[in-house]
Amino acid sequence: MSSNPSSAEVFNISAFTSATLRMDARITYEGKSADEVFDIMGDPERITDWYLLAKQVKMHPQVEGEEQSFNVEFTFFGDVFEEILHWDPPHRYVYLAKGDDFPIKDYVACIEVTEEGAGCGTMSWKIYSDVIEGEHFQRILPVILPAINEASMNKLCELIGGTSCTVDSYF
Repeated sequence: MSSNPSSAEVFNISAFTSATLRMDARITYEGKSADEVFDIMGDPERITDWYLLAKQVKMHPQVEGEEQSFNVEFTFFGDVFEEILHWDPPHRYVYLAKGDDFPIKDYVACIEVTEEGAGCGTMSWKIYSDVIEGEHFQRILPVILPAINEASMNKLCELIGGTSCTVDSYF
């Protein structure tokens, strides 16, 4: 896990992945601070509140000096381990997801919260990947994931005081 020395520096995802950007989602929010939005996005146990395929979150015992790790049980994807690679509250975090039944083999995502004024800003979620295992998943994921991710982002929009939501998909 790493941490940026300064949040003002330009963040470079290439330290964590060389994969292609597959989704770029943004929510403009009002009525919450960056800390409040980050607390919602950075709390694994809240995933089931907004991500449609998430069924259950299983927290692992916390190891001193390390970020919390956890598994999420997903419809279609089974048990997926998520590991925090970079943690910089309330600005951003980067995580990877992997699992035996999870077909995206090089999934890395970045969640960023940018405060643009008192009680308003933008939250973004970017997904990077290049490797989808299995012919069935290679055909179906580009069709279903954009719709699932957009519906999930719209749910999240309500939770964080969102005023607009945009999801650009490149699967």
